[in-house]
Amino acid sequence: MSTDRETSGSPAPIRRQRAVEVFSNRFGRLYNDDVVSPGGLPGNYLRWQWAQTGVVVVPVGPDGMALVPTYRYPVGAASLEFPRGGCEPGERPEKAAVRELWEEAGLEASSVQDIGLLHADTGLIETGIHVCCATVLPAERNAARPEAMESVAEPVWVSQDEMPGWLRQGRITCGVTIAAYALVMAERNTLPPVC
Repeated sequence: MSTDRETSGSPAPIRRQRAVEVFSNRFGRLYNDDVVSPGGLPGNYLRWQWAQTGVVVVPVGPDGMALVPTYRYPVGAASLEFPRGGCEPGERPEKAAVRELWEEAGLEASSVQDIGLLHADTGLIETGIHVCCATVLPAERNAARPEAMESVAEPVWVSQDEMPGWLRQGRITCGVTIAAYALVMAERNTLPPVC
């Protein structure tokens, strides 16, 4: 249910006249749509549509939260991030979270909870990302099994008390990781004690 506060300042929509696909691969499609502005002017709007819904998993254990050092080609550097990826066709977000956690961090989840949906870049990316919180035991770590085009190192554990400092220091800059952390913190009072 929307409130007056949410609807009173709603901006006029930009209307799609025609979807124009300019690129596609197994991961998704890039569109440069023909649109009409709220003022009636024609134009174009670029959008990316992932082939499947995304998932990011916040691994929580006795030592805090696990971040995976991941080399990110677009920025040309390693990035501390929560494990993430895409749901397979028909796969529930919780199951995808367990799989991504195993593949990228070598960690097994004892419980997983889907706590919400976020959009990584509302100005470009159409597809949402489920945020899952997973309770894990760091002693049960196995070797990660990343995909061929993924480069990861062993997880780094950070306590919930240290996490805000790491964010302020710029040690974590991944927008998906920061948004997932914010959602977990917002849900903190309703999650099990470890999450």
